[in-house]
Formats: sequence, structure tokens, C-alpha cells
Amino acid sequence: MAEAVIEVVLNNLSSLAQKKLDLFLSFDQDLKSLASLLTTIKATLEDAEEKQFTDRAVKDWLIKLKDAAHVLNDILDECSTQALELEHGGFTCGPPHKVQSSCLSSFHPKHVAFRYNIAKKMKKIRKRLDEIAEERTKFHLTEIVREKRSGVFDWRQTTSIISQPQVYGRDEDRDKIIDFLVGDASGFQNLSVYPIVGLGGLGKTTLTQLIFNHEKIVDHFELRIWVCVSEDFSLKRMIRSIIESASGHASADLELEPLQRRLVEILQRKRYLLVLDDVWDDEQGNWQRLKSVLACGREGASVLVTTRLPKVAAIMGTRPPHDLSILCDTDCWEMFRERAFGTDEDEHAELVVIGKEIAKKCGGVPLAAIALGSLLRFKREEKEWLYVLESNLWSLQEAEDIGNEVWNELYWRSFFQDIMTDEFGKIIYFKMHDLVHDLAQSISEEVCCVTNDNGMPSMSERTRHLSNYRLKSFNEVDSVQVCFCISITCSRSHDATTNIQCMFDLCPRIQDAKAKTLSIWLPAAKSLKTCIMEVSADDDQLSPYILKCYSLRALDFERRKKLSSSIGRLKYLRYLNLSNGDFQTLPESLCKLKNLQMINLDYCQSLQKLPNSLVQLKALIRLSLRACRSLSNFPPHIGKMASLRTLSMYVVGKKRGLLLAELEQLNLKGDLYIKHLERVKCVMDAKEANMSSKHLNQLLLSWERNEESVSQENVEEILEALQPLTQKLQSLGVAGYTGEQFPQWMSSPSFKYLNSLELVDCKSCVHLPRVGKLPSLKKLTISNMMHIIYVQENSNGDGIVGCFMALEFLLLEKLPNLKRLSWEDRENMFPRLSTLQITKCPKLSGLPYLPSLNDMRVREKCNQGLLSSIHKHQSLETIRFAHNEELVYFPDRMLQNLTSLKVLDIFELSKLEKLPTEFVSLNSIQEIYISGSNSLKSLPDEVLQGLNSLKILDIVRCPKFNLSASFQYLTCLEKLMIESSSEIEGLHEALQHMTSLQSLILCDLPNLPSLPDWLGNLGLLHELIISKCPKLSCLPMSIQRLTRLKSLKIYGCPELGKCCQKETGEDWQKIAHVQDIEIQNWVMHIIGGGGGGYSSAKLF
Repeated sequence: MAEAVIEVVLNNLSSLAQKKLDLFLSFDQDLKSLASLLTTIKATLEDAEEKQFTDRAVKDWLIKLKDAAHVLNDILDECSTQALELEHGGFTCGPPHKVQSSCLSSFHPKHVAFRYNIAKKMKKIRKRLDEIAEERTKFHLTEIVREKRSGVFDWRQTTSIISQPQVYGRDEDRDKIIDFLVGDASGFQNLSVYPIVGLGGLGKTTLTQLIFNHEKIVDHFELRIWVCVSEDFSLKRMIRSIIESASGHASADLELEPLQRRLVEILQRKRYLLVLDDVWDDEQGNWQRLKSVLACGREGASVLVTTRLPKVAAIMGTRPPHDLSILCDTDCWEMFRERAFGTDEDEHAELVVIGKEIAKKCGGVPLAAIALGSLLRFKREEKEWLYVLESNLWSLQEAEDIGNEVWNELYWRSFFQDIMTDEFGKIIYFKMHDLVHDLAQSISEEVCCVTNDNGMPSMSERTRHLSNYRLKSFNEVDSVQVCFCISITCSRSHDATTNIQCMFDLCPRIQDAKAKTLSIWLPAAKSLKTCIMEVSADDDQLSPYILKCYSLRALDFERRKKLSSSIGRLKYLRYLNLSNGDFQTLPESLCKLKNLQMINLDYCQSLQKLPNSLVQLKALIRLSLRACRSLSNFPPHIGKMASLRTLSMYVVGKKRGLLLAELEQLNLKGDLYIKHLERVKCVMDAKEANMSSKHLNQLLLSWERNEESVSQENVEEILEALQPLTQKLQSLGVAGYTGEQFPQWMSSPSFKYLNSLELVDCKSCVHLPRVGKLPSLKKLTISNMMHIIYVQENSNGDGIVGCFMALEFLLLEKLPNLKRLSWEDRENMFPRLSTLQITKCPKLSGLPYLPSLNDMRVREKCNQGLLSSIHKHQSLETIRFAHNEELVYFPDRMLQNLTSLKVLDIFELSKLEKLPTEFVSLNSIQEIYISGSNSLKSLPDEVLQGLNSLKILDIVRCPKFNLSASFQYLTCLEKLMIESSSEIEGLHEALQHMTSLQSLILCDLPNLPSLPDWLGNLGLLHELIISKCPKLSCLPMSIQRLTRLKSLKIYGCPELGKCCQKETGEDWQKIAHVQDIEIQNWVMHIIGGGGGGYSSAKLF
């Protein structure tokens, strides 16, 4: 880590020299001398990094070196900032990237004073670095020249001999791979390569040893070869290792050619199994050269590869990799127990309890369980085991990884896992395993302020990075403790991985005390670089203390109601996050931050205008304005911000400097939303925007419906002129467009990567663009277009076979004249469409066969022909109907043949009187939600008898609904919710047979007088919620038998609430065993599971 800090300083020294600012400041020789000194020290750092683990003095020396390097870097940054101020003040002489010492401005008193102060600082830090360099000599550090090591370190060597006495939890993995190798792979002519991928310590090598030595493998392969690869994948080394493993003899030191011939002689016409264990090399060419030699085997020859890197698996594998998962807690405990207690020793009960908790914290990693079990093998004091369990190792926080390239590299190396992406492939969520996370923390602990709820942060002058962390719940907080990490807050999940997520809304009651605490902490951190304050919008008391940390480079100030003008003092700031703010304007002083490179204003929905002097931020690279819906004007001359690469929104103005042409010179990438296009007066203005030169992933074009849009001429030519670079675009949206025809470029086959298209409020358009042939289109939204009759038309006589081949999501909304998806139904149409939502399409008369459809949502008025066509789609798993005020009956046989149906959701069908009877044959249905059906009286007996797989049933706001005796057939039901029903006569009888019930919610049942005494027979019940049942005055005695009941909530039930009060209530003893009890006089609105899942065209 010290080497990385020194490298940054050396780069900044070089940059400063290139600007010739050292001449202006009169210490050019000092900078050269410093660079030479640091380069000399850098050569010894590898040796120092190794020795610090055994020599405390060396570790202290490294700390002092890093601290001094940070101070020097601050001085260099101060000089660079001065250069920016000189340039922006018009004081440059010669090329714009250089500041000449001959400038008259250098004699200005302000600049003379600056040079004097910088010279003092430079002299002081030079003296400090000289002392550190002198101290280095007493450690006798070696200057190490890095050379690539061949072969494998001894500690990383593996063999084919099974090293674990007992292996747990890998039988299924072993059998799956063996079955492939002796089954499918045995018939393959070409070499089969099966990668096994997983984090370090998961047991990839152990699993491979089990496979390698299995009887089926031994009998099936003529030759088995094991090679531990590690990092050296050179062709000569690999061939020699394979020969030695296959022959059992050391290989002569031959040239590559005779080695290759020897290997071919060994492998030719043999069915062999080659294990390449622990592969790290991700150069595709290296593998291809080796593979060409290995291809001489006969049918069924196979290679088994183990690696931590998905990239390696992708390069080498001929089949999808086998992802090795973590162990379950039970298997992890067995491995831990075996090492901690041995086979014959009696297990101490108190240690077993602690040991199982330790095993859980191993996160399913066998290596961790083995290591910790071995560590505790001869420790039998309870306090020794508790020390391991409660060690800070489990609760440390991670450091921020900067930059997408760095993140991707770490992901390829399995630092991160379980990533989630949005529809465009951008990372929105990921996890980090505890072992990796703890390593990151151990490296960054000297400069990051980290604590937990049990301790106050320990800040010093060396603290560089600070971030707040959510406190305990109000009842648990004994003292004000605010927790920090470098810049991403982490919360532990039950599976012992680290979920990366932001934490908000600290308790308002503790803000005063926290502000006082910060006023003590922050002065100690004079060189604070990163500050992440994820707090509530009311927490403005913290601002004065944070805004005095003048060395800040990154400031995360989310959810603010206002921003102080003091922000302008943070002149070294590079990154500023003000997202989710509730302010209407920003202070003009923000524009003094000449170093600022990124501003995040996402979801500042009250923001109306940006500072007028924004153009002064010459270094700004990214300005993010997602969902700033109130922003109606932009500052002038945005086109002069030459460094700007990401501008998520641009608001077209009416005057010079505010026109669309301001985008001409901006080399933008990423996402761009252009708002108020109705203000564009002529086609030339649109052409000058130069949209085809911008490397955008997402483009949204929006016209507002107003007088300007009505009077706008040449609107079709304007949209034609806004053609983007089609080869890059992934998402396109057009809203409010008033033309009758879409431009030809919107149907261009060059949209190879377009996966999302949204057309909204284009009310005058007669036809849709012809996008059915686009190869990557996965999501299509068409909303509020009056004249559209077909989604796919057959124009130009080219037929429609093979249209929308990649489409997965289709939203059709407010299309009053839509009749069909296509003018003619043919084969291979919408083959991958899985989600279809139809809203306000009253003339849509039916659907073609959609073979992959599994989620269908129909909202508001619809055609009976549409409903009748549902039965075609046997792959349907979910059907939702909502807000249809006219539907009384569903068509006969609507659900017939839907053997995969799992979810039926009926929401606000007020006149519906009867459900389809085809449920009798639908054994797969698991969830039914019925809400707001005022006319529905019951579920027919024949329907209930067929619902023997039903797990969830919600009946909400169905006042006439009555529970019949046939509810006894719902023996698999796990969750039942009854809300707002006056007919509850059958409730007692119905509940009696629901022995699988785990959650029972009774809400707004004014006529419910009591609960049956046999409620205690529901032995699996763990949640009971009772709300607004005024006649209930007590609980049955049998509730004491519900030993699994963990949660009891009582809302708005005065009598019942009174008798269940803790200690004093008559029924308290009945429920005292329940872990979580909440009793409130007010009514809690209980939200059922139905009525959700609907999308709407809201991108604009």
C-alpha cells in the first residue's frame, strides 16, 4: 500500500513539472530532488512490506512514510489548484497547459504570498522525508528487482492425493461432474474442458481430488494427469509438468519442439483426464497454444480446470463452468467440529454453542472453518473461544474501490460476488465475502476511521477517510456512537456476506449529541480526504464542522434541505454527492471549486435551477441530474465545459448560449435526457447539436405539450436531425413528439445493441417505427398513441416471419385503436416474450401464441376476445387483472390448460361475481390475491377442492365474501389474510383445517367476536396480526401452545390491546413467550401481496 501512495505522489510531481509551475514557484530543483529521493525509497518498499509483519519498527517507518507522502501530495495539490486559478484568471503565457514564470501576474502580492507559504511547507516536508530516508538505512532494506517467478510456490503446490480426511457438502457437486466426464463427454470428438469456479478456500482443489480418485474416473480414463498451475502458464513449463505427471519421471531440460513431440507421444489416441489446478493466467493466446498440443487425445479426452477467475473459465471452458457454492451452516459446523474437537474427545456443551456461532460466521468457506477449528484445537477455555467469536475481524469495514476498470478487475478475480445489474448491464448491487472484506480493511486501517456500535471512532491526523454508519435501534443505543468507514457503508447479512448498500435516516433525537461529538472528532482529522455523511435531511447541524475540512477531495452530502455557501472553501474537492436533496437552488460559491470533477444531483426533485457560473467548473467531467423533474432552465454556455463527458440531462433554452447547439462541442457518453425540444426553432439548431458524434448508451428525447409544441414547424425534420450514433445506443425514448411519422433512422438495422425502446405521448403518429427486426431489442413500451392499430405492420411486402426475436417485455398502454399485435399471426413471432402488460387497450381482440409468456397483466377495460385467448399460453405462471369496473364474469375456459399457473391476482374488479372454475385442474397454483371485488361472495366449492397446492390467500376489501366449509381443503396454506369483510361466520371452521398455516392476518373485521380455542392447533404459526377488530376482547387460552409464534401485532383493538399489555394485562401470561409483541391503539394499514407488479411509462 505504501508503494501505491508513493506512486501517486511521483505521478503528481511529474504532472506539476509538465505544467512548468515549479519554475513559477521557484523550486524546480526541489521537485526533481524529491522525485529522486522517493524513487530510491520506492525500490526498497517491497522488502519493507514483507518485513513489517515481523518487525514493528519497520511497520512504524512505513506508516510515517505514507503519512509524509500524503502531506507532500496535499502540497502538490495546492500548487496544482493555484495553476488552475491562474489559468482561469487569464494569467497564462504560452500553451494553455503551462504557467510561465515570466507572467506579470507572478508579481501580484497574492501570488508572492502564496509562493512564500508553499516554499515554507516544501522545506518542512523535505526535511521530514530526509529524516525518514535516513531512518531507512538502519533496517538494511534490499532493493528488489521484480522478476516473474516460474513454477509454483511451495505453499501453493497441490497434488492429486486427497488431503482432507472427511469432506462435507460436496457429494452433489462431485456426482454432477463425474456423470458428465464418464457420460456426455465420453462421446465428444473434441477436447472437453470443464471449469470449476469459486472463491479461494471454497474447496475447489479438494472437490477435484475426490473426482480424480473416484472409482468411475479411474476405470473410465486410460491416463490421469494432475498439474498444479498457479501463475506460471508458460507453454514450455506446462508441457514439461504434464509430461512429468503422466510419466512419473523428471523431464529432461529440452527445447520446446522435442517436448511437444514427447507430450503428443504420451497422449495420442488415449482417453485421458488432465487436471489443471489453480489457474490464474487469463491470456487467451497462452491457452490456445497449449490446447492445440492437447488435442491429440481420442474421443472423450477431458480437462478439468479449477480457478478463482470467471474470466479464465470463459476463456478455457467448452461448457458452462461449475460454480462452487458456499457450504451450509451444518456442513461448515461439521468441518469446524472435526478440527476443533477431533474424533474421540467429548465435546463441551458450552463450547459447542460458541463453536456453532463461529462456524456460521465462516460464511460457508471450508478453509475458514478448518483454519479456525485448528486454531481452537487445544484451547478449552470458554473465554478463548469467545475471543475468536467476538473478534473485530468479523465486523471491519471495507475500503472504496475507485473506478469501473478497477472494480471489473477485482470482480474477475472474485473479490465481489452476486452482482445485480440494471437492464443496461450497469452494476447496481453486489456482495463482498467476509474474508475479502476483512483483507481490504486490514490494508486500509491506518487511514480509515472505523468503529462499531460498541465504540467511539479513533481519529488522528492520519485519518484520511470517514463515513457514517447506521446506529442501533433507539432502544439499544446506550450512548451516541457514530460509525464510519471509507466511503461505502456495509451491513452484514445472515449468509455472512457483505451487502454493499447506503444507510440513511439516523435518529433525529441524537443529532445534537452527534454534532457535538463531530465537533470534537473532526479537528483531529486535519487531512481528511473522504467524508460520507449519509444522514437525514434534518441533520444540517453537521454542515459547519464538515465544511471546515478544507483538504476534502470527496464529500457525500445526501438528503440535504440546503447547502451552505461555505462549500466554496473546499477548493480541492473532486467529488460531490448531493443526491436526494430537497433544495431548490445551489449557492453560486459552488462554482469556485475549480478541481471539481463529479457532481451528483440525482433525485433532487425540487431543484429548479443550477448556478449561473457553472461554466467556470472547467474540470467537471460528470454532472448527473437523474429525476430532477423541476429543473426547467440551464445555465448559459454549457458547451464551453470541454471536460464534460457525462451530462444526464440538458434543458433546451430560448436564447443564445442556451440553445440545443450548446451540445455541439461536448464529447458526451453514457446517458442523456434532452428536455423541452419544443423550444428548438429550426432544423439547423438540431443539426448543430451533433448528436451522431456522441457515444451514448441511453438517449431520451422529450417535447412538452404546450403552445410552443403546437406551433413548432418541421418537427419531423428536427427529430431526423437528432439521429444518435446508432452503433452504441442501448436505450432510446421519445416522448411528446408531435410529428405524424417517425424518422427512418429509428428503423435502422444499425441499432445492433438497442435493447429498450419507449415511445410515449406521440399522439399524432400513424405508424410505429419498424423495429421488429432489431436483434437485441428486449423491452418495448408504447403508451398514449391514438392511431396505432398494430405493433408490427407488414409494410414493403417483406413479411413478418421472425419478428421481435429478442423481445422479453412489452408494455401496451392507452392505445384506444390497437386491434392486434400484428396484422397477421405467423410463426416465430415474439418467441421470447415473457412479460406482457396491457392497459387501456379496449379493442385488442386477442393474442397470438406466445410460447415463452409467463407473466401477463391486464389493467382497466379490455376486450373479451383478449381474455378468451389467454388459454393458449401454457407457460403462464402469473396473471394479474386490475381496475376493470365493467367485468362481471371471466370467459369460460379462460384458465384451461394453464398447467404452470402459480399466481392469480385480482385487484379492484368491483363488479366481478365469480371466478373461473378451471382451478379444479390447476394443481400448480400457489398464490391467490383478491382485493376490492365488492360483488364477489365466495370461492366455489369445486374451486377450493382443486387448490391443494395453494400457499398464500389474500381476501381484502371484499365485503360480501364468506368463508365456506370447503376451505378445509386448503391444507397446504401457509399465509392467510382476511381484511374488511363483514361475513365471517365460516372463519372458525375454515381455520381449523389449515394446519400448515404460518402467517395469519385479520384486519378490519368488525363482526369478529372471538378466536377459536383450537387456534393452538396451528403449530407452525409464527406470525399473527390482528388489526381493527373491535369486538375481540381476549385471546384463546390455547395460544400458549403456539411455541413457534415469533411475532404478534395488535392494532386498533382497544379491548384486546388492554388485556394483552405487558405484565398488567389479563392475557399477558398467554403471550409472554412471544419474542416480538407490538400493541398500538392506532390502526396500522396492512398491505397485502396483490395489486402490484404493474409498470407505467414514466421515463420522462
